[in-house]
Amino acid sequence: MLSDRDLQIELAEAFHEHADPVAGMGVDAAGLFRQGARRRRRRVAARAASVLAVAAVVASVWVVRTGAPEPGPPPPGFLLDAAVARPQAAAAAAAGMPAYYVIADHVRPVAEVRAANTGKILSLVPLPAGIDPKMSQIAAAGNGRTFVLALFSFPRTRFYLLRVAAGGRSARLSLLPLHPLAAAGYPGAIAVSPDGHKLAVAVQPGGGQRGSVEVVTLATGAVRTWTAPRPGWAIQLSWASRGRELGFFWQDDRPARTSAAGLWVLDTAAAGRSLMSARRILPVSVGADEVQSALLSPGGTTAIASVTYNGTAHVGAGTVVGGIVEVSARTGHPLRTLLALRAAYSADPVRPGWYIGQCALPAIDATGLHLLVSCDRFGRLDRARFTALPGAAPQTAVAAAW
Repeated sequence: MLSDRDLQIELAEAFHEHADPVAGMGVDAAGLFRQGARRRRRRVAARAASVLAVAAVVASVWVVRTGAPEPGPPPPGFLLDAAVARPQAAAAAAAGMPAYYVIADHVRPVAEVRAANTGKILSLVPLPAGIDPKMSQIAAAGNGRTFVLALFSFPRTRFYLLRVAAGGRSARLSLLPLHPLAAAGYPGAIAVSPDGHKLAVAVQPGGGQRGSVEVVTLATGAVRTWTAPRPGWAIQLSWASRGRELGFFWQDDRPARTSAAGLWVLDTAAAGRSLMSARRILPVSVGADEVQSALLSPGGTTAIASVTYNGTAHVGAGTVVGGIVEVSARTGHPLRTLLALRAAYSADPVRPGWYIGQCALPAIDATGLHLLVSCDRFGRLDRARFTALPGAAPQTAVAAAW
């Protein structure tokens, strides 16, 4: 029997896709919601049936499967055309969220344990002397009280375990007995498996150009490495499917036509050592939408993406120019917009694009329902309800976890 959550996902997928099981082709129904040039008038789910009834006739086709017939391009704003989710009441939205979050400060050598509901500092943990705070990474181990930090002190990166006491009022930092990263690379991201047994590290190259992903068994120190056959690097990692799948967001400098950038899913139990043996579920460019970063949800059925829209010719105050979108991990189609970013002013013709911001996605919790985000403000996003929090300046990279 489907859970309420799985049923919602299937309904949303059906809303945006009418599948032909013979041809294996997806028909995009999202374009039916547009009226005029880039008006973002949203339609409620009650009209899903009538939209699907005409989708096969008037919707445009977007095929994302390798080897499928010649695909047509996705329509402009495809991802951001997902209906904006209605936020729940504060108490309902926050239900089940972690009790606190931890920030590895990018300015001071300190880890801050903060209450999730208020952002109040519960405890401060000094980090080892000589580290570069800008390079710090942090990941939660899934039980709400254990975290792993990657700390860089020239010329190497070492890994530490942070144990937080009940209530967050004290914490203890200890060095993990793992081999440090070689001087030629540094961690672009880290992630701990849900059971706390494995640590994934996205190794960004120092002198070279090809990144890799290492998965370390914490109990033994054993390392398995996947390398890229082409230049590029991973900037985000996320575990799913009880630690079998690892999502990584890949970046490279290639033109869009040949770029491998986007969100990939790696089966860590499968044979092979190539990162490109993974499956890409979301490219970095989808029509005029640009995916800045993305995380695989813990269940593995959806992903959360930070998206900006670069195709609007005329922007007025209130125009949706970006946001955080939930997409199907199976089809790459948008399910709903969790947070819409709107232009505060009209576009400046001298500096086009200046109004477009973007969101960083520092962390997703074990349930997949609570996010730490950094847009024009840092805060948490609970079931489409945003709450601003202290503890991090608005920026594109924040080392935080819960």
